[in-house]
Amino acid sequence: MTGTPREQELLEIIRQQAQRFERLEAENRALRAENARLKKRLEDLERKSRKYAVPHSRETRKADPKPSGRCAGAGIFTYKQAPTPEQITQVVEVEVPNTCAACEFSGELLFKRQDKAWITDLAGERAHQLTEYHVPVMMCPACGRTVRGVHPDLAGDQYGATAHRCGPRLKASLQVLHHEVGLPQRRLPRVLELTTGIHITQGAVTQDAQRLAKDAGPLATHVQTLEADLRAAAFVHHDDTGWRISAGQAWVSTFRSAQTVLFTANHQHTNIELRKVLGDAFQGVLICDRFKVYDSRTLDQMRQQKCLAHLIRNADEVAAGEQQRPGRGQEYGLRLAQVFRDGIKLHRRYDEGWCTREEYRQQGESLTLRLEKLLRRVPLKTKANERLRFGILEQHLRERVLLFLSDPDIPPTNNAAERSLRTVVMARKVSQCSKNVRGATTYMRIKSTVETARLRGQESVDVLMSLRC
Repeated sequence: MTGTPREQELLEIIRQQAQRFERLEAENRALRAENARLKKRLEDLERKSRKYAVPHSRETRKADPKPSGRCAGAGIFTYKQAPTPEQITQVVEVEVPNTCAACEFSGELLFKRQDKAWITDLAGERAHQLTEYHVPVMMCPACGRTVRGVHPDLAGDQYGATAHRCGPRLKASLQVLHHEVGLPQRRLPRVLELTTGIHITQGAVTQDAQRLAKDAGPLATHVQTLEADLRAAAFVHHDDTGWRISAGQAWVSTFRSAQTVLFTANHQHTNIELRKVLGDAFQGVLICDRFKVYDSRTLDQMRQQKCLAHLIRNADEVAAGEQQRPGRGQEYGLRLAQVFRDGIKLHRRYDEGWCTREEYRQQGESLTLRLEKLLRRVPLKTKANERLRFGILEQHLRERVLLFLSDPDIPPTNNAAERSLRTVVMARKVSQCSKNVRGATTYMRIKSTVETARLRGQESVDVLMSLRC
């Protein structure tokens, strides 16, 4: 039934108003979503500017959290083993019981067995060794000059105000506490006093470190040997973190192979510092992230494996950003991230012996086809997805994304380098970094030696003692 022209005109106005209201409502929803995204971005930037060690909890739990405890294959699950007879310093015979606590029987009990129990404790306040040397001081009858006795444990100038000094094991232990355990230097004297009763100053620890890591010394020569080991390694992890030298911007680089860890402090963050350690003839594989330094033309001939954990993070960030827009744009980032997660899972299964090399090769080919199908698509609609696709495709064409599939000995992530830098980041948070280049060089040389010894299963104290003049 049609109405009058006036009624039809009013109905048309109402329909247009309804359409306009729907458009305004859609724009309002988009503005609210964009406002929420910008607000979250602002909170993240403010949190980073305050440099919190850990972000505040959002009171939301992960849907699939990691299980607690160590991962499978990360260590031996056992109890503390019994000491050897040579380690026993005192034996205590426990009194034989003569009463049963269950039935209150009093009398001679029958012998069943003898159990052993142990307690390890500090040996007392003065649990240290103090050796006194009687040094004969003679006078030459010909020239009248003084001649002192010589002993291999004593320095030539160890007399007078500096006659009382620390021994090599004590000094090496202090450096290990600082560089391996992460104890700040200002707290070393107090810890030493509480555990052994020895009084020492922070300046003595610093001066000993400088003497230990001096140029052309045994420890400096040992660090050069570590550099040679890295150049001959099958693969080397590399990563950087910020540092300060003389209140100026600097960086700390870590190089880690299967048996060697090396730290260097640099004023610049370019490929020059990388090639200075690895050299231009490095034949191994460099495991790193997608920082522009590694794309230098001088590194074109160097084989590289890009960290899949970084690629997963990049893809997840793009997918999260695409959630604010209508459409299926977020699926691209999620599918890319899943390919990389499957690659890491495949490599872990091979390391743990759950698949053979032939199965590893076949599943690797399937992963390669999945990745190439995602990367060789027509230019994507959104700029973020296209930028992600083009960046990964560029690295894939240079065989730097799935190189670990051709050689399962190559790790797919740069987690080893990031773990090595963790203690450096902690030291940066509790200190003012390095006051000068000499201090930075000293710190990096000793830390490289200590971390390498720990990686090789050696006692860090014994290694530092062997490298003293």
